Amino acid sequence: MERSLKNLYAAICFAITGALSTQAMAECSKTLVVNQASWKPYMYRDQTGAMAGLDYELIKGILDQAGCDYVFVEHPSKRALVGLENGEVDLVTGASITPERQRYGRFTRSYRPEEIVLVTRAADRDRLRASSLQELMSSYPVVLGAVNGGYYGEEYGALDQDSLYRSNRLILVQDVERLIGMLELSRIDAIVGDAVSLHVTAGSLGLGHRIAVHRHRLSSDVVHLLLSAKSTTLEDLKVIDEAIESYVNSEAYRSLMRRYGFSGGEGADS
Repeated sequence: MERSLKNLYAAICFAITGALSTQAMAECSKTLVVNQASWKPYMYRDQTGAMAGLDYELIKGILDQAGCDYVFVEHPSKRALVGLENGEVDLVTGASITPERQRYGRFTRSYRPEEIVLVTRAADRDRLRASSLQELMSSYPVVLGAVNGGYYGEEYGALDQDSLYRSNRLILVQDVERLIGMLELSRIDAIVGDAVSLHVTAGSLGLGHRIAVHRHRLSSDVVHLLLSAKSTTLEDLKVIDEAIESYVNSEAYRSLMRRYGFSGGEGADS
């Protein structure tokens, strides 16, 4: 009887230890500092002051799936990338792959789609005819606006941004709300940015009918989470990649994406 109890106790201890070991293997190496940028409908504070948005919900779903602990901080996009490079921020969302970011960060597999567009005042859509961003900037004296620190595809990257900035033809601000307001006040003539974010933000400001998407679309791609190479590990990347693969194939993911106007299945690397 005593031996049986000892064997039972040993079996229970082994099972608990094994469970704890499995749990530990699924966790990240630290409590992740995740940046919460102001970027409707992906990350923002709602009318009650609570954090909300598609990426906010997605990152929680992914990191909960991975078994990682995390806290949110709030920095503008440009400052967050500097913090990520320095190891003060561990993770940013909605990141496109660029050589510069690969120098100081590690990209996960993709987790949702993204479309980059040009937005103008509705009255200017047919007037500003162009088949490329370069043609638009060279053919018309337009002032272009964008969120500082954002990546908007190869066409935007190919512009002589320093020259445009010095000549006040490129205006960089911290959030989309300011860009929409500046477009309405004719302080800028076009905005380059995420299609969903521009549409939702203009609607929330009551200006949806005043803007239009230019006929030339800049890019359709997918976005990733970006981890700091300085403050996270390769094992963290592996754990989060596995969580993304599992999460984007779940009904919870598809339901969430449908709620925000996406079809729900895109975004996972094949």
